[in-house]
Amino acid sequence: ALKMSRPEAEECLLEDAAPSTAGDDDRSHDFRYIRRMAREEARQVRRRVKRVLLFEQLNNFVLSSQAVPVAVGFVFGACLKNNVDAFVSSFVAPSIAAIGSLQHLRDMHFTVNNSIFPVGVFVESIFESAITILALFYLIVVPMSMFTSLKYVPLRTCEECASWVKETAKRCPSCGQPTNFRPATAALRT
Repeated sequence: ALKMSRPEAEECLLEDAAPSTAGDDDRSHDFRYIRRMAREEARQVRRRVKRVLLFEQLNNFVLSSQAVPVAVGFVFGACLKNNVDAFVSSFVAPSIAAIGSLQHLRDMHFTVNNSIFPVGVFVESIFESAITILALFYLIVVPMSMFTSLKYVPLRTCEECASWVKETAKRCPSCGQPTNFRPATAALRT
């Protein structure tokens, strides 16, 4: 490709704007050349911008790393935490406050030398955190572990070193001896 600096391209454009003694074919050829040079300049600018902004590396990071699942999990966790916080402040905290004959758990406090220590806010935060952890565990971790447990491979003990070895392993990873295990499904058939 022909390389032309920007001032040269502008000069050619100005020259082409002047009336030409040659035929119309030369003028259209000059405009095509300038248009081609402008496109080439635009391509080079786009390449420089991509190099500076690291678009390819950003694209690889977002698509090939765990950034998207982590972001989805973060948003899902934030939504679940909002629901748990509402549940605790609506049902759990008033129930505990009713035991202490308070209107709300946040009202619980003690005073030392005219300084008020709002213990209820802290206790409510502990309840919110505990219930959030329990909800995440029972609503996300347990169901996901059920799906991944389908890939579970039974373990057996090695006859040589007594370490745990997957049933499908050919050799023990600890001592290197051949395992010679019969699969559990084959043992059930006989």
